[in-house]
Amino acid sequence: MRLPAKVILPTIIFEDPHLIVLSKPAGFLSQGEATGDDNLVDYLRSYLNRHYVGLIHRLDRNTSGIMVVAKRTKSAQRLTLALQNDQIARTYLGWMAGTLKREIRWTHFLKKDATRNLVQVCAPGQQHAGRQEGKESTLTAKPVQYSVWNGIPITLTEFRLETGRSHQIRVQSAFEGFPLLGDSKYTGLVSRPQLTERLQVRPLELQRVALHSFQLKFPHPMTGEILQFEDPLPADLSSFLRV
Repeated sequence: MRLPAKVILPTIIFEDPHLIVLSKPAGFLSQGEATGDDNLVDYLRSYLNRHYVGLIHRLDRNTSGIMVVAKRTKSAQRLTLALQNDQIARTYLGWMAGTLKREIRWTHFLKKDATRNLVQVCAPGQQHAGRQEGKESTLTAKPVQYSVWNGIPITLTEFRLETGRSHQIRVQSAFEGFPLLGDSKYTGLVSRPQLTERLQVRPLELQRVALHSFQLKFPHPMTGEILQFEDPLPADLSSFLRV
């Protein structure tokens, strides 16, 4: 894998014979695409000097933060099962436009258009071929800190996922009127034209969606020991704390 001189590489947080916990930088793909752009799987193949990499979950290209990757097939199978059984707790931090005053739990039905890489909110009961049109998706949002950007109040929010849908945090936040900073794809879901127009201006210090995978908690696939790791906010997101 050829890497540009200025590319930011993943940082290994923890490693043992069975798994690797790492911090993925924004701009780094989780898995290779036809573009041939830098991605985590190819990076780990080079790092481990072998082909097999057990990718347990993914982060969007421009979402930074903590991930767990299996080094062996047995650990991959057990970690995947833990994910399916909701034994891997994932916590994110993100900057939302608006003031979230209290912790809240959101449930929506989400449908992904794979051809456009776009997720839509479906009404409960909306059916296709006798089935609910979208997949039920739930998260909890909790305010952590408040600040202001471009005259707009913003909230640093902790998100705890109960389901793992594509673009879930981005879509649900925008649909509820709290779009993530830098998210031009879903800001249009907000039915407040003046706010939407102001949010189309991307902050100079932020060249991506303001979302970071902050914490992972899961049972070790071989020992069962509960492991917990955190990855602090990167510089581009922590810069809003100083406003």
